[in-house]
Amino acid sequence: TDLRYPGEWYPAARSMQRKIIMHVGPTNSGKTYNALKRLEECDSGVYCGPLRLLALEIFERMNKKGKQCNLVTGEEQRIICDEAPLISSTVEMVNLKKRVKVAVVDEIQMIADKDRGWAWTQAVLGLQAEEIHLCGEPSIVPLVSEICANLNEEVEVRKYDRLSSLKILSHSLNSSFKNIRKGDCVVTFSRKNIFAVKKAIEQETKLKCAVIYGSLPPETRSEQAKLFNDANSGYDVLVASDAIGMGLNLNIRRVVFETLLKFNGIAMRPVSLSQIKQIAGRAGRFGTAYDVGEVTTLDHFDLKILHRAMKTSLPTVQHAGLQANVNVVEMFAYQFPDDSFSSLLSKFEDLAKVDGRYFLCNFNNQKRIADLIDELPMSIQERYQFVTAPANIKDPVVSKSLLQFATDFSDGAISPLDMHINLPSKAPKSMAELKNLEAYHRVILLYMWLSYRFPDIFNSSDSARQLKTTCEGLINESLRNMHFARKAPPRHKKENDILGFNETFPTKDLLFDRSTDPNLIPVSPADKMK
Repeated sequence: TDLRYPGEWYPAARSMQRKIIMHVGPTNSGKTYNALKRLEECDSGVYCGPLRLLALEIFERMNKKGKQCNLVTGEEQRIICDEAPLISSTVEMVNLKKRVKVAVVDEIQMIADKDRGWAWTQAVLGLQAEEIHLCGEPSIVPLVSEICANLNEEVEVRKYDRLSSLKILSHSLNSSFKNIRKGDCVVTFSRKNIFAVKKAIEQETKLKCAVIYGSLPPETRSEQAKLFNDANSGYDVLVASDAIGMGLNLNIRRVVFETLLKFNGIAMRPVSLSQIKQIAGRAGRFGTAYDVGEVTTLDHFDLKILHRAMKTSLPTVQHAGLQANVNVVEMFAYQFPDDSFSSLLSKFEDLAKVDGRYFLCNFNNQKRIADLIDELPMSIQERYQFVTAPANIKDPVVSKSLLQFATDFSDGAISPLDMHINLPSKAPKSMAELKNLEAYHRVILLYMWLSYRFPDIFNSSDSARQLKTTCEGLINESLRNMHFARKAPPRHKKENDILGFNETFPTKDLLFDRSTDPNLIPVSPADKMK
């Protein structure tokens, strides 16, 4: 459980003299563009992105330019050529055993993510690349500099400013969708509200809306983005969740926040400072008709919160995530032969020792999966593979399928996908039906993920790809006709929560407590009285 020296886990990387180049700046500043230009120039390299959508975009871009590039994600692999000089991958799938000239790691600030941060830490510490280009927010520079200094590695920081100006408007839309204009992106954080806002805008303005939200398949999000970006598609407005924060090129004239509250699975909470800045920064795009971006809110109530958020600097990232690999967990398990795997993970969390620059990413979802498959006979290595599968088992459809997949594996029985998936013949017409179809898509991706790890059991990968395409087509068709009544977000009774006001700190100049939530937006006593 001693995780205090993670740099020592990667002796091959430590034997190299690597150069770390940080490209930092706000959204639409060209930081990733410049890092990718260096990747294009090299004779061997890798791109590591946070989303399959981004990995796919770089894969397609490089091949269009005549640069042979393979795609490697958890669910999909497209091998153009075994000897292709470039690889585009999701950050979890990066090959740490291959030596390359250049590596580009995107959205490096996600090194602090409580669930996935370990993958960025692994890339920073373990990539065998002569040059490592890290792209992200300026708030990450001190932490990465400290980590690299500990490794005796050189760090160069390149700072970027926005290529287009961003204007925070002094007026809201006065709570009226009639004030929506072509090129607007309306941001809301409820999946149901996205369709409600779409319906309201289309009824009140006659403008047509594309939609993007997190549980949509990446391919569907990309298709909706293309419709919005195409001036001749007939789609004028985008209604979206925080899924637009990264991974899509969007021609947005103005970002309009429908609300600044988001349900976190337990209660309504303010949208984080980082999210507000990242989403707002999507307005205006260099080289398009909207070279000056604008940002405002639907309701006047939210406007002062937006203004304060945009004036507030992001807190410095303090810690990088770590995760124990399967070999460490296996050695730990030998000491507790009678414990369940979930109990082992809990004990590991309790006993783990980390350096002050790091934290142990949580095992919450892994422990849920471990409990789900606890009765099935598997080795520690096999069980570790299943508990780290990309499956949210809070979704009953996904949970049921994962248990069946694990049972088939444990029994040594071939598991054809069409035994578990029965897609409808027509596109969904209700929210429940659409949600179910999205869950089926996640099951298909889970099966594809398993097929790369246990191909003898999960041997229907060709069928899975066909079902995936069919499922995405049904979802696309459904999006054209889905409408719901809008539920108004809570307002004044939540004002203190949104502003980060904390009654236990009434004498502070900034009435908030970063120790409990570093992303809360500071508010002065004067603002509290308004």
